[in-house]
Amino acid sequence: MAMFLRNNTTAVKGVILFLMLFLYNACESVLFIELDEAEKLIVVNGAISNNDTLSVQVSRTRHILDNAPVAPLENAEVRLYQGGALVQELVYSGNGTYEAEDFFPLIGDSYTIEIDHPLYPSVSASCEIPEVVPIRQLDTLSLIIEHDNDDYYGYSERYLQFDLSFDDPPGEDNYYLVSAEADRSRTEYRDTTVRMVDSLWYNNQWNYFLKDSTYTLFEIHRYRNFPNISSSDIVMEASTSHGALFSDQLNDGKSYSFRGQFFSHQLSSSDSTVLNIRLHSISESYYKYLKSRQNHYNTKENYLAVPVIVYSNVEDGAGFFGGYSTSEHTIVTFIPEDMGYGYYEYY
Repeated sequence: MAMFLRNNTTAVKGVILFLMLFLYNACESVLFIELDEAEKLIVVNGAISNNDTLSVQVSRTRHILDNAPVAPLENAEVRLYQGGALVQELVYSGNGTYEAEDFFPLIGDSYTIEIDHPLYPSVSASCEIPEVVPIRQLDTLSLIIEHDNDDYYGYSERYLQFDLSFDDPPGEDNYYLVSAEADRSRTEYRDTTVRMVDSLWYNNQWNYFLKDSTYTLFEIHRYRNFPNISSSDIVMEASTSHGALFSDQLNDGKSYSFRGQFFSHQLSSSDSTVLNIRLHSISESYYKYLKSRQNHYNTKENYLAVPVIVYSNVEDGAGFFGGYSTSEHTIVTFIPEDMGYGYYEYY
């Protein structure tokens, strides 16, 4: 009797489980949601400086689910205005890039860019080029930090630390971007002791002679990169692909020294490396765009984070148009490719 009840109980449990699974699967349904595609708009990305001619990239917005590459726009009319007066129409150079020819903007002037395209609404954006904030002093220090995890394993990290000093203009809002460019080109010399012999079949015999040796004695292999700047400085607000970003909120009108560092392997070369460290004074629009874009990158993989809207100062479109001026300091370094330390010379 007990065996009968036990078997019936097992059967009842099996039936209940089957019904639950059936009801669960029956409640599943596939929902097809059609998302209306927003109107496509022109996207502008460009920054104007007194040290260079203007170049902007023009593309268009994409659907939220579109994973295709950025679509550059051809056949656009791109006009540059200085204080309301037309300066010139930018020339298309390929890949959605439009360039101004033989025109160097002026610090303090207001500039506006207008773009027309037959398929999209016209857009415009304006900015000013801030005054240069000079680098007053640049000090460097080579650091080696030893890490000992246990008695058998350890490693060292090698850095080039720098302190960039400047005087913030008082009574105004200033925004800064610190960047660097390293020329790590190397020279490869030829062995001039080797003589090349050539031959010529003439008069039914081989005639041998020294080959012309008027070839170059060395080759220069060009290589430039933009070392990433890390910093724990109190004013640091964002580390972007363009450089270290901060404002004068904590040091308005004061003399300040910003501290940053590079990994030494970013500067190593078989020859000496020419390192340009730059302090850019950037417009508010440029600052807001870089900061919001970096916040967007930092949160885009976090599905619980509040979405970040990237700043744009382009009317009736997207992207940004900013201005900047630059102060630069150059040092020559020698960090061999198999070592993490070296010496630094100013010039």
